[in-house]
This record gives sequence, C-alpha cells and structure tokens, in this order.
Amino acid sequence: MKNLISSLRFAALFLLLGLAIALTPGVRAQGVEGAPITSIEVRYVGPETVSKDRVLANMRTKVGAPYSETTVEDDIRNLYNTGKIQNVRIFGEPAGNGVRVQVILATRALVTEIEIDGAESFKARTLRDKIKFKVPSPSDAEKLEEGRQNIIDFYQRKGFTGIDVQLQVVTDESRGTARAVYTVNEGEKGAVRDIRFDGNTKFSDRVLRRQMKTKAKTFISFFDKSGRLDQSQLQQDLDSIREFYQNKGYIEITIPEVRQERFEKGVRLVVVVNEGPQYHVGKVSFQGQQVAKDDGLRALIKMKEGSIYTPKGLKDDSKAIADGYGAGGFVDVDILPQGTPAGAGVVDLTYLITEGERSFVERVNIAGNTRTKDKVLRREISILPGDIYNTVRVETSRNRLDNLGYFEKVDTFPEDTGIPGRKDLLVQVQEKRTGALNFGAGFSTIESLLGFVELTQGNFDLLNYPTFTGGGQKFRARVQYGTRQKNFLISLTEPYFLDQRLSLGGDLFYREASFLSSIYD
Repeated sequence: MKNLISSLRFAALFLLLGLAIALTPGVRAQGVEGAPITSIEVRYVGPETVSKDRVLANMRTKVGAPYSETTVEDDIRNLYNTGKIQNVRIFGEPAGNGVRVQVILATRALVTEIEIDGAESFKARTLRDKIKFKVPSPSDAEKLEEGRQNIIDFYQRKGFTGIDVQLQVVTDESRGTARAVYTVNEGEKGAVRDIRFDGNTKFSDRVLRRQMKTKAKTFISFFDKSGRLDQSQLQQDLDSIREFYQNKGYIEITIPEVRQERFEKGVRLVVVVNEGPQYHVGKVSFQGQQVAKDDGLRALIKMKEGSIYTPKGLKDDSKAIADGYGAGGFVDVDILPQGTPAGAGVVDLTYLITEGERSFVERVNIAGNTRTKDKVLRREISILPGDIYNTVRVETSRNRLDNLGYFEKVDTFPEDTGIPGRKDLLVQVQEKRTGALNFGAGFSTIESLLGFVELTQGNFDLLNYPTFTGGGQKFRARVQYGTRQKNFLISLTEPYFLDQRLSLGGDLFYREASFLSSIYD
C-alpha cells in the first residue's frame, strides 16, 4: 500500500506539473526555440538520489546555448537511459531576453538490501548470487524480476517442481531507499519423470507430448532442462495442445485439469483432455463481391465442402482471397469469414466481402534510410509508379528488402493521395549495423603462433568517402599474420554491376609461407 501511495503521489505531482506547463501564459506564443539559455533549474519530486551535477552532466542543454526542443528530447532520452530516473520533464520558459530551463524529475529509489525469506534448502547468500543484482543500485523492476526467475530456475534444476517465488519492493520514501524481498515457497522436491494424458482417443500420448516443451527428465537434464516444471511454460504447452487439436478439427477441445501425481521416482503429470467432436465444412458461400465470380473465389480456398474445419484453414483461406484481390489492385478489400453451426460437427462458411476500388501506384516513397542509398532499395522493389497496386508484389518486395540484412525492420503502407484510384506506396525502414570486426590468435605445432584481424561490411560503397557505406556492395579485408605464414586479402563484390542484375567481384591477395624441412634442401 505504501508503494501504491508513493506512485500515486508521483503521478499526481507530474499531472499538476503538466497542467501548469500547458497553462503557462505566453510560453508557446512568445516562442523559446533558438533563444539563449540563461539558467537551468533542477527540481526533484521525492528524494534526491541523483545529484544535480550528475543530471546536468547527462544533458546537452547548457547555459549560454540556444534552446532546442530536439536537444531537450535527446536529454530526456539520455536521462532515462541512465536507469536512475523514474520520471522527467524538461521545458523552457521566457525569462527576460532568454530562456529559463526547468528540469523536474523523480529519481528511482536506491535498493540497498536484498532479503530472502522462506528458503530452507539453500543459504540466502547462495540465492542472492543467483539474483545478480548488485546493491546499492537504482530500483529496476525488470532486473529484479529477472532475479526472481533466476531463483525459480535454480530450484527447478535442483528438482523442486513446486517452487514459487514472490517479489516485493519495500520503499522508504523519506530516505529514497528500498529493499527487495524475495519470499520463497519451496514446495516438495521431485523432478518430472513422466507425462501422461487422460481422455485422449484420437491421438496417442506420444503425439501430444511432442506439442509440449515441458519434458520428462532425461540423462542430459543439465543440458536440455528436462524434468523442470515451470507453470508459465506449462500453460503455453496446454495452449499448444489446444491449438493442435483445433487444427485437426476438434474445435471444442478443453483441458479441465493437470494433475501432479507423486510416486517413488518423482512427479507424474497427467493432462486431462476432453476432445469433443471433429468438425467438417458444410456449405461455402460468398457475399458482397461484384468483380470476382464465385468459381474464381472457390478456386482460391482449400477448405471446401466436406473438408475438416480448422481456425488455421479459415485464416489461410481468408488471406488467399485477400491476396487474390490484392493482386488485382484492390488494396482496401475486407474479408470477414463467418461460421454457422449446421448440425452435429458441421459448420457452414460465409465469406462477407467488401471489395473497395482498384488502385494504381502514384509514387513509391522511401523513408528511414539514413545510410543506404535510395537506388539500393528501389532495385529490390518489384512495383513501379503507374502499376496496379499489387499487394502480393509489395509483400514480395518487403521480403526482398528484409533479406538484404541491412535493416532491423521493413514496413510497407499504402497512402492516400487524394486522387481517386491512386495510392502512394510508403516503404519505411529502420537501419541496423552491417559491419563487423573480428580478431583472434592461436598456436599450432605446424604454423606456430598465428593471429588475424578481419573487417567485413555488407552494405559497402567504394565511392562514398569517408563512411564507405550505403551502396549495397560486399567488402571484406583480412590480415592473417604468423611466424610461418602471412596472408593478406581484400575482397569486393558489386551485386548490381552497371545497375543490372549482374554480379561482379574480385579479390586481391598476398600469401607467404615459410616452413623448414629436414627432407628437402
């Protein structure tokens, strides 16, 4: 309750602060962007566990510099990245001929103690080592939760299948400190030795066990983590079993309970299954279509009359219909499948279709590529302005861009242009590192001492000085130097020579070897 009150108090203070900023007269109207900063004031909501000097050291906003909202956003991001700040607001307000910057923040409580309660089989010191959270450190919910999971994993490795660990952070608001309390309920010891099923008549125990990641203990349990009982993993396993049954047509599958039976060797899990009837497709109909014909739509789907009815099949068929329309430029098509019971184990399917209008590509816009040249992306996009907006080709283009290995994320979106039947294609990318530096050293009886350094760049540009990135070329440089061998290699490949689908590459290398022989002079 104390922690809840503290959190509500912080939230209320920051809400009042936000209202005060929003209602400050003339701040936005007069404008502070670009004005010189005359002073920076740091204020705390709650205890001061981070010094003002430390706060200012993590900010690019300085007295005398021009005020910049972009810089302020970077400062907020940097302060959060320290891991010591819970909430922060930075804003500027007019002050004479300049700007006074206000920094209002709430710091994280400093965890000064880790307490272990309820542990009987292991010393508290042993469990603290598993938590891997050093004190004193700022409170970090994610790391503390990771420590809780580490304790559970440790107990499960030791055969405690019923282990339960609760975490509570007790905060002293007046001092700005906290202690993390881990309450351990060890349960009974015993590894999972057997997994059986009760009520399954359509599939064998062996088939159902394959759907689970929870395994009976094996002789390599230290490696494959078998024999452990993790409740969250067990719930995922039960979901996998339900999905397996449903994809075989058993839509009404239920798992009412999982029994844990103890016997001489350990624990036996018994999963109780109510399979229910297998469902089949009755009639299939389509409504709302104007351009497409029933026969053409029926050719796209796989789940026809008499087929086994499955949620996955329904999803796949809906996508197949959408792709069929999308290939014809119907970007805004909407497919809504409906299933209607039509007797014991029979479902009639109706696909409600809203076609929309056919669209053509007006422009192809690319965003997010700060290093990679536009042409490197455009040559992988198989759709051009004036083409039908083919969603299948757009998806293929997205996959080709993703397979380049230059981007963390690739997204494609249709954008309205205000022109009927015309849409822009937006390709949004997020770049990632494409270079690597490797080095190593070794010793062998043949080559004696040996060391190497290798630099690779998957998105190289020979003509882009000084970064030499963004052209989509493949570059590799390797130096291998030893007491008996010396190897030097430079390799460059242009996958689109003369902007054509023609790959051209070459290697420059130098090799020198010196070995002594008692046979040859």
